[in-house]
Amino acid sequence: ENVCVEREEKEEDITSSDNDEVSVNGGTASGGSSFGFHGFSTFNLNVQSCAEKQHKYVCTSIKNVNGRKRTEKLTRQCCHGYGRPRNGPPNAHCQKLDLYSMEETVERLGAKEFVSTLKKSGLDATLENDVTLFVVPDSAYTTFAEQMWENNLVAFDPMARAKRAIDFASMTARDMILAHTVNGTYFIEDISNEQLLKTDLPGANIRINIYPRGPMAATVRDQSHAEHPYRYTANCAPLLKLNRVADRGIVHVVDRVLVPARNTLMDIIEVRDDMTLMRTFLEMTGLDKMLREQGDDKHYTIFAPNDDAFLKLDKDIRRKLKAGNGCAMNILKNHILDITFCSLAAVNGVKTSTYNMLNEKLEFEYAMVGKTRVPSSVEGELSEVEDEGKKTQRIRINGFATIEESDVVASNGVLHVIDSVLPTDSGMPISNTLGNHNLTVFKQLISDAGLEEEFDGMSNRTFFIPTDQAFEQTETGRYWIRQLKEHPESLRGNAALKEFLEYHVAEPLIKTCGLEETTIPTKAGQNVRVNLYTTNPVFTTVMNRATVNCARLVRFDEETCGSVVHEIDKVLDVPKTNLMEALSANPDYSMFQRMVSLTNLTELLTSPDSGLTLLVPKNDVFLEVDSWYQETLQNQDELERIIRAHVLPNVICCTGIVPSEWPFVRTTETISGHQLKLNRNRRPQVQNAGITKCDVVARNGIIHEINDVINVQPKRTSSTGAGSGNPFESFGSITRPLTFWFK
Repeated sequence: ENVCVEREEKEEDITSSDNDEVSVNGGTASGGSSFGFHGFSTFNLNVQSCAEKQHKYVCTSIKNVNGRKRTEKLTRQCCHGYGRPRNGPPNAHCQKLDLYSMEETVERLGAKEFVSTLKKSGLDATLENDVTLFVVPDSAYTTFAEQMWENNLVAFDPMARAKRAIDFASMTARDMILAHTVNGTYFIEDISNEQLLKTDLPGANIRINIYPRGPMAATVRDQSHAEHPYRYTANCAPLLKLNRVADRGIVHVVDRVLVPARNTLMDIIEVRDDMTLMRTFLEMTGLDKMLREQGDDKHYTIFAPNDDAFLKLDKDIRRKLKAGNGCAMNILKNHILDITFCSLAAVNGVKTSTYNMLNEKLEFEYAMVGKTRVPSSVEGELSEVEDEGKKTQRIRINGFATIEESDVVASNGVLHVIDSVLPTDSGMPISNTLGNHNLTVFKQLISDAGLEEEFDGMSNRTFFIPTDQAFEQTETGRYWIRQLKEHPESLRGNAALKEFLEYHVAEPLIKTCGLEETTIPTKAGQNVRVNLYTTNPVFTTVMNRATVNCARLVRFDEETCGSVVHEIDKVLDVPKTNLMEALSANPDYSMFQRMVSLTNLTELLTSPDSGLTLLVPKNDVFLEVDSWYQETLQNQDELERIIRAHVLPNVICCTGIVPSEWPFVRTTETISGHQLKLNRNRRPQVQNAGITKCDVVARNGIIHEINDVINVQPKRTSSTGAGSGNPFESFGSITRPLTFWFK
C-alpha cells in the first residue's frame, strides 16, 4: 500500500567485454550483493540481484535473449508524500508524511537567509520544481556573506558584479544559489561515493563523498545522524541533516556555503604564493598533468607541503626533487591519494588510515598542536618551538606533518596544506634507508670507502644487505668490523672492500613477488644465486623462504629511491673457485677429491653453469673405513656410484632443509636418480649423514660438509627390485618431480 513501482528496461548487443564478464550490482555501501559470470554469451542465463535500502527495494535482472543483453531494473519505494519511519523495522509500512512546501521546509531547517537570497535573486520558481537543495544554516550563511563582502569577492546585490581572481570571474548571490541547486530529487542513499551532481550553475558540480563513522559515535553530532551508518560531505562540507522531503523535492543541510570548484588541483597550486616549490617539483616529474585531469573518475587528494616545508629538507633531497628523477616521483606520490579525502574522514579520538599512490599507509589523528617562531642560534633565522598557550587541535599525518589549511576543493579533488614533507624510504637514497633500518655496519663501510655518493645515485637495483648481527657471525664480516674500528683510513679506495660491497648490489630491481630460482648479475661482475624453499609439509609448491647465495632473506621489500632492499642473515663472500677447485683447496677434502678425480665427473664439477650441491665427507670419515675406501678406489663402477650419490643436480641450502615427519618425508634426487631423505633435528640431515658445515659457496654450486658416506643401494634393472632408492620405482617418472613422498 502506498508503494510506487518504477520499471526501467534496456536492451543492447552483447559486446566483447560482456563476453568476458557480466556483473550485477544491486546495492550500495549499506547493503546489496554483487555477482560476476564469465563467458556470459555462451549460455542463456538469467541473473538477478536484489537489495533493500532504507527507503526502497531494488531488483536488477540481466538476461541473454537471442544474443542480446536485456537489463531490467525494478524499484519499489514509498510514493511521494509517504515514507517509512526512521529507525523503524525493515518491514514497516509506508506512512503518510506531514509535508510542507519547499520554502517552509528550508525555513524549518534554519536556513531563512538562504530562502531570502533565493527570492531576491529572482529564483522563486526553483521552489516549485523537483529539485535537490543543499541549504546553509543562517549562522554559516551570514558569516560567509560578511567575509565575501569584506574581501570584495561576492556581491549579494543581484545587480552588482565582482570578479574573483581564482575560481570564477563574476560570482553573484544568484550564482551562489544556483551552485546549491540540483535538478531532480536525490536521496543520500542513492548517491555513490565520488559522484558528481551537476548544479544549475554551468560548470559547477557538487562532489559527494561517503566516509564511515568512528567506533565511538556517542557525540551529540553523531547522535543526530544515528539513523545513517555513514558520514557524508558535499565538496568536503559536512552534511548536517539529510533527506528532508518537501512537497516538491528534497533538502539536505550543509554546514557551510559551497563555493563552486571550477579549477583543477594544479590550477590552485599554480596561483598560490606559498606553493612555488611544489609547482616546480610537480612539473619536473610530470605529475602536473595528472593533477589537471578532469572527469567523473578523476579524483585526487594532495597533501601539499608549503615552501617553508620544502626548505626544511636536506639540500641533497631538494636537489633530487628539482632533478625530477625517481626519488622525486616517489616523494611526491607519497603525498597523493587517488581518492577524495576530506578532513571529515579523520575521526577525533581514533586513528584513521588510508593508502597513497605508493601503496604506503598514511595515518591521521587529531592532536593538540601549537608552534611559534623564535630567534634561533643562527643569526637572522627563526626556529619553531611549542607554545603551550596557543595550542589548537589539528590533524596530524603519520605523527609527523600537520594540516595547516584543509579542504581546498578543486574540480578534481581536494588539497590540504601541510607544514612538513612526509618522509618515505622510497624517496630517500640508500644511505638514509640503511640508517633508518639500523644497518649501520654496511652503511659505515660504504661511507668509509668513499662510495656513499655512488651508492646513493644508483637506481633500478636490488640491495642484499647483511644485518649488523650477520657481520658478527662470519669470518669475513668480523674482518671488516675490525677494519672499521682499527684501520678506518685504509678503507677509502680499498679495491677488496669495493668488490665486497658491490657484490651485494644486483640489477635490476626485484621484489620478493618477482623472485625466482635463477642467478642475478651484480655490480661486482659475478652472479648471485637465488633459491626458493617451502617450510610447509603439505603445500610444497607454496614458497615462503628465499635465499641468495644461501643467505636467508629475513626482511624484504624495503623501498629506497628507485631500488629495493632485502636484509639477509649472512654476508656474501665473492666466490673465487668452482666446486672442483674448492675441493682441491681444502686439505680436509683430499680423499674425496681423489675419488672424484678417478671418475668422469671432473668436467661436471668445473662447469660454470652447473648449479650443484656437493655432499663432501671429511678425510676423518674415510680414515675410519680405510679398507673399504681402498677397495672402492679399485672398483670403477662402485666408485662412480658412490660419488654420484653425493652430487645433487640443484642447489639446496641448509636453510631449505626443515624438519619433516612421516608421512610427509621430504626427499631430493641425486644425479644418478636416487632419492635422499632430508630432515633436520639438531642439524640438517641428508639420508644417513648429518651436515657439519653448511653452504660453502662456489661459483657453480655449494658444498655441504657431512659426517658420513651417503648410503644408497645399487639400482636394480627390474622395476620391482628390492632395495631401490625410490620405493615407487615403477612410477619413477611420476614421483620424481614431487618434493615429498609417502614413506
